[in-house]
Amino acid sequence: MRLKRFLSVLIAVAVPAIVAFSQTLPPGVQKVTSVEGITEYAFPNGLHVLLDPDNSKPKITVNVVYLVGSRNEGYGETGMAHLLEHMVFKTTKSGRELFKELTDRTGGGNFNGTTSYDQTMYFETVNATDENLRWALGLEADRMVNMTMEKKDLDTEMTVVRNELESGENSPLNVLQERVLAAAYNFHNYGKTVIGNRTDVERVPVENLAVFYRKYYQPDNAVLIVAGQFDESKALAYVAETAGAIPKPQRALTQPYTWEPTQEGE
Repeated sequence: MRLKRFLSVLIAVAVPAIVAFSQTLPPGVQKVTSVEGITEYAFPNGLHVLLDPDNSKPKITVNVVYLVGSRNEGYGETGMAHLLEHMVFKTTKSGRELFKELTDRTGGGNFNGTTSYDQTMYFETVNATDENLRWALGLEADRMVNMTMEKKDLDTEMTVVRNELESGENSPLNVLQERVLAAAYNFHNYGKTVIGNRTDVERVPVENLAVFYRKYYQPDNAVLIVAGQFDESKALAYVAETAGAIPKPQRALTQPYTWEPTQEGE
């Protein structure tokens, strides 16, 4: 009898708690899984969100990973993914200057972006406040679909990327890696450098960059990560107001179909 009474009390307490938690999720958002304190959520527009609460330090890092890299580039487009990484630090259609905002808000430079073969990533680390979290999520939502892609910005960033390319040409380790990858892959883009070919970088039309941007920088091709000291319910609500509110694109997201042939020797 005592066990029965205990179980009835336990259920009476637990069920409302479960219901209350489910009510904190924004409309249409589903919890996917939770592993070692990190919880994944899926938004209706295809965006996936990972929340990693950590109260050990009063900081929040917002990180957006796009599932696109140099492997997605076509003929004459080598270096496009990396060049685009530079372009999305410029201005938005509403006139926001992202690089200036990031510099001012993070205290001078606690932000960055990187491009690899399979992904492109951006992050910023800010002091742990609701206002800063909402700002960071809003900025990344703007970066996702509202960049201007202007020729004057391309002209500036092309020279920056070309300087990086030339720096790599003066690095014996970098040159060795480039030669090894070129020997290892005959057809796949893994055999080309992420930074690309000089003439492709110098001559790529800004219109081509804009097409690449509109195709791959979309919520259904992104994973948004929030880590640090924050309230999970508020974070999900802020995501729903920003990147989660971007309409799911109508285009079909295609993937590269080139397979590397079987090697016949070392």
